[in-house]
Amino acid sequence: MGESPSLPDVDVRRSPRSRAGNAMGRTRAAALDGARRVLAERGLRKATMGDVAVRGGLAKATLYNHFRTKDELVAGLIADDVAEVAADCRDLAGSDLAVALTRAADAIAAHPVLVGVRTVEPMALIPACAPGEGASWDLVRTEVAAMLDAAERSDEAATVDLVCRWLASHVLAPGTRDMRSVQAARLAGALAPAVRTTSFAQPGA
Repeated sequence: MGESPSLPDVDVRRSPRSRAGNAMGRTRAAALDGARRVLAERGLRKATMGDVAVRGGLAKATLYNHFRTKDELVAGLIADDVAEVAADCRDLAGSDLAVALTRAADAIAAHPVLVGVRTVEPMALIPACAPGEGASWDLVRTEVAAMLDAAERSDEAATVDLVCRWLASHVLAPGTRDMRSVQAARLAGALAPAVRTTSFAQPGA
């Protein structure tokens, strides 16, 4: 067996596009980190874009290059954090859906923004306590469906909605980890297996 060809060496210092991309990624990450800090401390209503820029170590104009409004900033934060947790949950769901569900519920319970807002502005969390409309909820539904698919459970809309409702219940009243774990195990056991269709070749084909 011959030796595998090696990839050519690339001098990243000669790639201004890569540098720009990395810089944009770092700036966006700094903006989201600033948002996490400010939202956890001040809540959704009192947080300002200026506060976020200061806590993220950014010029206000730089922040506006990434997020034009506070709503866009919050949506970006949700998208990033949901994607990160969802990747873990998909990996876990393949071997144990209950563990994956517990991981998702724990992430909601311990998220620094939710922990802070529960204290300073709990009423602001009411819209997140049940599945609703909009891009953020569409993303959550997509990721829940992917987790169920990885666990070979039904990913029909009613099943996805059930899991979303259970997860959303932890936004305002997360309870204890032991309780979340028990509920996750019961929910996982109750979910119907996915129906897989198998194609068979016709005789003589």
